[in-house]
Amino acid sequence: MILQLYILRQVVFTLCVFLGGIAFVIFPAVAVSAITRLGGVNVKAVLGYLPLAGMDVLPYLLPMGFLLALTSAYGRLAADNEWTAIQMARRNPYKLLLPALLVAVVFSAGTYHLLATVRPEFKYEQRVYAKRAIVDTFKDLNPGRTELAFGDFYLHAARRPAKDTFGEVLIQMPGDDERPDLRIVADRARFTFTETELAVQFTGARIVSGQDDLVAEYSELRRPLEDIFEEEAYAREAGKYFTLSELRRRLADPEVRAGLSESRIKQYRYELNQRPAFALSFVLFVFFGAPIGLMLRRGTRLAAMTAAVGVAFAYYLGSLRLGKELAKVSSVDPALAVWTTNVVGLFVGLYLTWRAMRR
Repeated sequence: MILQLYILRQVVFTLCVFLGGIAFVIFPAVAVSAITRLGGVNVKAVLGYLPLAGMDVLPYLLPMGFLLALTSAYGRLAADNEWTAIQMARRNPYKLLLPALLVAVVFSAGTYHLLATVRPEFKYEQRVYAKRAIVDTFKDLNPGRTELAFGDFYLHAARRPAKDTFGEVLIQMPGDDERPDLRIVADRARFTFTETELAVQFTGARIVSGQDDLVAEYSELRRPLEDIFEEEAYAREAGKYFTLSELRRRLADPEVRAGLSESRIKQYRYELNQRPAFALSFVLFVFFGAPIGLMLRRGTRLAAMTAAVGVAFAYYLGSLRLGKELAKVSSVDPALAVWTTNVVGLFVGLYLTWRAMRR
């Protein structure tokens, strides 16, 4: 018990160190992603978006940090010859995996809850937050030249002291299947917003729409915000925005299911299998991190860490990318596409663990 507690402390401490290091490295990338997605809004809006972006990447950072922590913790046992002493004392080496499995089960349960109930709402909130931030930025801009970009929407203008009024205006507004893109150059423009619509009154405007090139002393344009911000009406129906309980209810309800396309049903079934499968990656990584550390840390730390990172990326590629693409194929069951990576990985991990324990 004392030895297992010692290993447990090593695993937890190393995990905290690696998660802190990964967060330090990833944070600038998350911040850049937030700035790019919000395109030109103020610092306050970007800071408010960071927790939403962080929640998006957190489930993927935790398993990698856990795998690296296991590789380091068990590798230290081998490098300091503590593993050799344990073997000479005739202790059952498999029991020394129990601390790692305990941490893995706790993190798997937490990640499952995160993916099943918390992250879907945060995922959708990312979409609506950007729209609100752009609208609020329009309303709160100080006088002076400004530039805003969101998707295909682009504004370059000089803010006038009058409320919602801009001069020397250049606007690019995305179209849709029924309307072409618009490119507008105007001497002056005034923006007003409702909950669902943007209205712009132009003075001295030149409007380019498809093959048409019009000049108007005064004109008015109205567009739904969902068109400007490229929020499809059906986007809320995507599987990634529903909790697992909501997905099960939708698939179990005959009326709701009858209104879903076959591709949407497969998407829902993929989400129902992918989230628990990914949550179990912590348990799977126990059988990779520990043996990699024991077998390779006698050499160099770089070799062990490189192997661990390679395993993590191979799992992510197979589980998230390949599994998702296979789930779209009509002849492949989504459950099979998702769980194949976990099953194959488990057999490989158990073999590596058996090899490491026999050394």
